[in-house]
Amino acid sequence: MAQTTVTQYGAAAFAGMLDSVNNKNVRSYAAEEAIPVGYPVKLGTNPEKEVLKATAGATTIGFSLQDHVREQSSSGVVQYGVTETVNVLTQGRMWMMTDDAVVAGAKANLKTASGTLTDAAVASGIEAFTQLSVTFITATSAAGLALVEIK
Repeated sequence: MAQTTVTQYGAAAFAGMLDSVNNKNVRSYAAEEAIPVGYPVKLGTNPEKEVLKATAGATTIGFSLQDHVREQSSSGVVQYGVTETVNVLTQGRMWMMTDDAVVAGAKANLKTASGTLTDAAVASGIEAFTQLSVTFITATSAAGLALVEIK
């Protein structure tokens, strides 16, 4: 997709971006399918080497990080292609997309249909993370970017 506008200042943050140089744990895997940046991932067919998009909170092992060399798909999604190396944050702070307003300090749950985070209670289509803990550090007043801590 071609860039059509230029602004003087870039965004302060974007989905999949690390927050500062705090302690973090990043692991590298091969993408078994196209994986959007800032998306939850699970272990793939070869759990030592590959990952897939997580479709349930219980299977999530971490989140794909932005590495500044990703390209946009024809639909505008920034993603890792099949067999590309995916950097997965399993512990630390990163910016993630929410699809509703969230409160700082609340536990994050996974919206399974979109791969976004919410602080809404577990219900149909919303699952808790069981292999890791995700907490909102910043709040949002609507859908948008929030800083989260993964433990």
